[in-house]
Amino acid sequence: MTLITPPELVLIVDDEAGVRMFERRILEDNHYRVIEAVNGLDAIALVDQGIPIDIVIADLDMPEMDGIEMARRLFVDRPDLKVLFVTGNIGSLMNTRTLRAEEAFLEKPFTPAGLVEAMSQLLYDNLERSREGA
Repeated sequence: MTLITPPELVLIVDDEAGVRMFERRILEDNHYRVIEAVNGLDAIALVDQGIPIDIVIADLDMPEMDGIEMARRLFVDRPDLKVLFVTGNIGSLMNTRTLRAEEAFLEKPFTPAGLVEAMSQLLYDNLERSREGA
């Protein structure tokens, strides 16, 4: 009997509705399940509800709480959570701190193929590395 696992659940966190809609369309076309949050505080609330999120796509520059602070707070309870930062200002991320193994970045503007590739690398390359180390 073959077990079928459901597709990964992605949380898109961006204050711009158009960006969320663009990312959602790409991801759903590639068989990901998608939920959205308009800012870091809403994202934290969703994770706190126990929703089994596999990966977060986070804008760096958002009102109320930026993506870096949101990720820092999420990692307290979910240190294994994958976070893909999307930004038009990659220097602000690289100058702030070193990325964790569970994090990656994608520079705006990006293509649909670029988003799917970044997601796959973050989700599956790390999984392969952990299997090899076991």
